[in-house]
Amino acid sequence: MAEWIARYRELWNRYQGRQRYIIVGSAAAFLILLFGISFWYGSKPEMVPLYTNLETKDAGDVVNALKEAGTQYSVEETKTGTTIFVLPGDVHNTRLALAVNGLPRGSKGFEIFDDSKLGVTEFQNKVNYLQALQGELTRTIEQIEAVEKARVHIVLPEDSLYKKNEKPATASVMLVLNHDIRLKEREIKGIVNLISHSVQGLQTDNVTIVDEKGNILNDREDPDVLRQKNMSMQALAQIEMTQKVREHIQENIQSMLDQSLGPGNAFARVSVELDFDEKKTDRQTFTPVVDEAGIIRSQQDVSESYMGESNIPGGPAGVQANIPGYIAEDRNANAEYERKESTKNYEVNEENQRIIASPGSIRRLTVAVLVNDDVTEAQQEGLLRAVASAAGINEERGDTISVEALPFSNDAREQLSAAEVAERKRQERILYTELGALLLLSSLLVGGFLMYRRRKQQERLEEEQALLAAEQERQRLLEEERASMIEAGEIDDADLTPEERSQRDEKRAILAFIDEHPVEAAMIIKQWLEEDG
Repeated sequence: MAEWIARYRELWNRYQGRQRYIIVGSAAAFLILLFGISFWYGSKPEMVPLYTNLETKDAGDVVNALKEAGTQYSVEETKTGTTIFVLPGDVHNTRLALAVNGLPRGSKGFEIFDDSKLGVTEFQNKVNYLQALQGELTRTIEQIEAVEKARVHIVLPEDSLYKKNEKPATASVMLVLNHDIRLKEREIKGIVNLISHSVQGLQTDNVTIVDEKGNILNDREDPDVLRQKNMSMQALAQIEMTQKVREHIQENIQSMLDQSLGPGNAFARVSVELDFDEKKTDRQTFTPVVDEAGIIRSQQDVSESYMGESNIPGGPAGVQANIPGYIAEDRNANAEYERKESTKNYEVNEENQRIIASPGSIRRLTVAVLVNDDVTEAQQEGLLRAVASAAGINEERGDTISVEALPFSNDAREQLSAAEVAERKRQERILYTELGALLLLSSLLVGGFLMYRRRKQQERLEEEQALLAAEQERQRLLEEERASMIEAGEIDDADLTPEERSQRDEKRAILAFIDEHPVEAAMIIKQWLEEDG
């Protein structure tokens, strides 16, 4: 608070005498204008809405009824209809009185047939049915939270002897939507289905829904147009994503440079290329079995063995044993026999992989950094490594980075300094504005309190003066009545005060003097009048 007061005094001392008078006069004029506007608005009676968003015909009927009843009202026209205001105490009674007369009428539904009369033609019945159907659909649609007001128009086809001459039924809906609620797609579809199912022969394609701004809410575009629009939106999303990635990397590098070299001593620019191709890779890998390390699918083992006597076949070597008809000798010998066989089938080692690469990965990154020429080569090398690490440079991916030293212009620093001075002045103006607003608010509060206090004192003084005047008048009347009673002799001398007795004697003496010496009395009165003149 003390700092604000010091700044306010410093600002006040900058102005001369004439400028101070202008400021004080402007502030006083503003206060007087503000008091006048407040008094004017405060003196106006408070009005509350009786009906809102009325149609023109209903508003006219309600206003005529209020004029006949002598009720104070005001009318306000809006885009959504007419609003009628009345005094707060007249709201409920006025609504009940208007309801008795059937006002406001609003959109009538099938109750329109309650007042049907004899002799109504078929055409009139069709018109009444169409009007009732439109009213019922309007009421139903207005039950949706996002819809403030609705109006339904239906065109029914005329009967024809030829099928080709018949035209389909159509319908249009005008919606006034609430500003804080948005109509959803399913709600639009629900309104279309509601109307199409309520009218015989009405197709959903023949229903049109528009809002108060003329926008078609259920517009169905051509698939090719939608496809092009989706492609355009996808391209815009890719551009926006690329820009965000570039700005994010560039801000990180620039903040690091500003903290290390100081603001204005280095600038970084980043160019990034993202890969938006969605890649799907299916991989199937077969691994050979090495050293029986695979998984056994099937195995077959065969084992044979024999131990005992056996005949030794054949005879002695030579021609004789090979001659047909030769009879060999029977000889026995001990014999042993053993055989083992194993067959194994292994599973083929197979590995299946499906890799889906999400779009948006960095395909290529380029970073350029400009530093002031007072930066040494060693510092440039350090900046090169630091920036490469901060940006995530990958040389295998084809990323490049460069750090160049150039002499910088001082215009940017001067502009930055000027911007800082302008920002400081702007902050001072904001501070002075807030201080002025605070002083104005304080003045208003103090002035209002003083005016209220003065008004109360004035009222109290007027009451006291009125009481005093009434008391003085009462005393005067009592004195006149007592004087007349004393003059008439109705009061005894014993009841008179010395002052009253003295006044009575003086009056009698004066009257006696006038009766005895009228000429001298006239001369004395004339002399008194001349002295007073």
